[in-house]
Amino acid sequence: MKQMKKTTGVAGMLLMLGILIALNAVLRPVRARMDVTEDRLYTLSEGTKQLLGGLDRDVTLKFYFSKGNEQVPAPMKNFAARVRDLLKEYESRAGGYLVVEEYDPEPDSDEEEWAQRYGLQPQSLDMFGMGGGIYFGIVAVSGNREAAIPLLSQESEPRLEYMLTRTVSEVSSEKSAKVGLLSALPVNGGGNPYMGMGGGSRQWAVVSEIQRQYETEEIAMDATEIPSDIDVLVLIHPAGVSEELLYAIDQFVLRGGRLLAFTDPLCLAARESANPQMMQMGMPPPPEASDLNRLAAAWGLAQTADLAADESVASLLSDGQGRAMRNAAWMSLREPNISREDVATGSLSEIMLPFGGAFEGAATNGLERTDLLFTSEDGFTVGSFAVRSGKIDIPDSRRRQTMAVRLSGLFPTAFPEREEGLKLGVKTGIVVLVADVDMIADRYATESMNLFGQTVVQPRNDNLAFALNLVEQLCGSDALIGLRSRSAFDRPFERVIELEKEAAFRWQAEEQRLNEKLQATQARLEQLQQARDDGQQVFLSPEQESEVKTFREEVFQTQQSLKEVRKNLRSDIERLGVRLKFLNILAVPLVVAAFGIGRGLWIRRTR
Repeated sequence: MKQMKKTTGVAGMLLMLGILIALNAVLRPVRARMDVTEDRLYTLSEGTKQLLGGLDRDVTLKFYFSKGNEQVPAPMKNFAARVRDLLKEYESRAGGYLVVEEYDPEPDSDEEEWAQRYGLQPQSLDMFGMGGGIYFGIVAVSGNREAAIPLLSQESEPRLEYMLTRTVSEVSSEKSAKVGLLSALPVNGGGNPYMGMGGGSRQWAVVSEIQRQYETEEIAMDATEIPSDIDVLVLIHPAGVSEELLYAIDQFVLRGGRLLAFTDPLCLAARESANPQMMQMGMPPPPEASDLNRLAAAWGLAQTADLAADESVASLLSDGQGRAMRNAAWMSLREPNISREDVATGSLSEIMLPFGGAFEGAATNGLERTDLLFTSEDGFTVGSFAVRSGKIDIPDSRRRQTMAVRLSGLFPTAFPEREEGLKLGVKTGIVVLVADVDMIADRYATESMNLFGQTVVQPRNDNLAFALNLVEQLCGSDALIGLRSRSAFDRPFERVIELEKEAAFRWQAEEQRLNEKLQATQARLEQLQQARDDGQQVFLSPEQESEVKTFREEVFQTQQSLKEVRKNLRSDIERLGVRLKFLNILAVPLVVAAFGIGRGLWIRRTR
C-alpha cells in the first residue's frame, strides 16, 4: 500500500512536470509582460501604438550593433539590450507588418559594408581610434524607401521612442511633407519682401536647413490662399498680413493643416533688415510688431503687446559704455524653463529669447494646450519703452509667462461672419505659436567662423534646434505629435547619493578649516621672519620651528579626520549594500516560503 502511494506520488510529480513543460512550449511565443516601473519606461505611447496598429505595408527594422567587439563597455551593452527590447515591443504591436533584424557588423564583413551603405557611423571608444569602430544604429526599410538613425547614444535615450516612430512613419508613408514659408523679412536673402527687391542679405540658416530637408514653397505676403499641397505652414514675422491672407490661414488650419508661427511684439531683425538703398528710396523697414491675435482670439489666446521678463533668467548685456548689465527681458532660458516632457524640447538646455512676448488666456473649444517655453513663477511683462531705456521695474505681482505654446484639436473659425468656408475643423489641426522672431535670426542663433577660406555657420545655442525640431515634428504623422520624452532608465541610488553629499559637506568643512589654519600659520611665519635677527637669513628660529611643528601636527590630525570621514562613508554605503543584498537574496525567498507554508497549513486544516 505504501509502495503504491509512493509510486502514485512520483507519477503525479512527473505528470505535473510534463504539464509545466508543455505549457512553457505553448506559451513561449507569447510576450506577456507587465510594466511596473514608476514612469512606465517599457510602455509604448498611444501615438506609437496608433501608428504601428495602422501599418498597411511591410517595414523592416535593421538593428546594427557591434556586440562581438570586446571593447564595448558594459553601459553601452545595457543600453543596447534596452533598445533591443523596445524593438521587440514594436514588432509585437505591428500585427505582422514590422520585422526586426539584428546584425553584428564585424570588420570587413558584408554586414559592415551594408551598414556603411546605409550611412551608419562607427564611433571610436578611445581618442586614438585604436579600439576599432563600434556600430550602433537602426535602419528602417519599406519597399524602395529607407531611413536611418546613424548613431545611438545614451544621451538620446529619452527621445528613442520618438526617433524610432518617426523613422517607421517616414518609410511607411508614400508622400513626403511639403513646407510653405511666409515672412515679411528677407529670410530667403535679398531685400524687402513687400517690394520684391534683391540683394543685400544672406538667407537665414533656419530657412536653409528647412529647404535642405523638405520640399518648400514660398508664400507671398499678398497671397489670398494657401496651396492645397502644403502640409506645414511656417510664418516668420507675419507683419501687416491682409484680412484675406488671415482667412486663408484660418481655413488651412481648419482643414487639418499644421501651423508654426514666430511672431514678435518687438522684432529687432525687422529694424536691422533696412538697408541704405531702401532708406534712400524712402522705403521703411517692415513693422517691428507682428501677431496672430485675429486668429488666436478664437482659440482663447492673445499675444501681449508688452515683453515677457524674468529676473532669474536675465542675460548680461552691454550698456554701450563698456559695462555689463542684466536685462530681464533678454532671457536666457535653461532646463527649468523648457518643457522636459515634449520630444521637441526635451533634449534642449539653452534657448535665448531677445525681447520676446508672452501669451495670455486659456485654450477654449476643447483645444489641447501644451506650454513649451516659459518663465519661472517670478515672470512678468514690461513695456518696450522701459526695455529700451534700460529701466525695468519688477512689479510686486508676478506669475509664470508662456512664450511658446502648442494647440491641437478641431479649431473653430475666427471668421464666423463669412458665409463661405469651414466653420469648424474637419480634421485635427496643430498650431505652434512662438512669441519671438529674433530667436531664429542668424545674429542671435548662429555664429560664423572662417575655416580655410570658407564661412562655416554653427549654432550659438539651441534656438535653431528648437525651430527645426518643431518643423520635423509637424511634418511627421499624427502619432509623433502626442509623443513625450521618456524618463531616464538609469535610476540612481538616492540614499547612496545622499550619503556622498553628506560626506562631501563634512570633507569640505574640514578642508576649509585646514586652509584657514594654513593661512594663519603663514601669516605668523611672515611676522616671525620680519622680526628675525640679521644672522637668521637661512636657519629658522626656535619660535619658527615650534610654529612649523605645531602646524605639521595639525595637518596630520586633519588628514586623519579626513580619512575617518571617508572610512565612515564607505562603511555606511557597505552597510546599505548588505541590507539590500539581504532583502534581495534572503528576505524575499523567506517571505515566499512563509506564505507557502502558511497556505499549506491553512489548506490542511480546512480539509
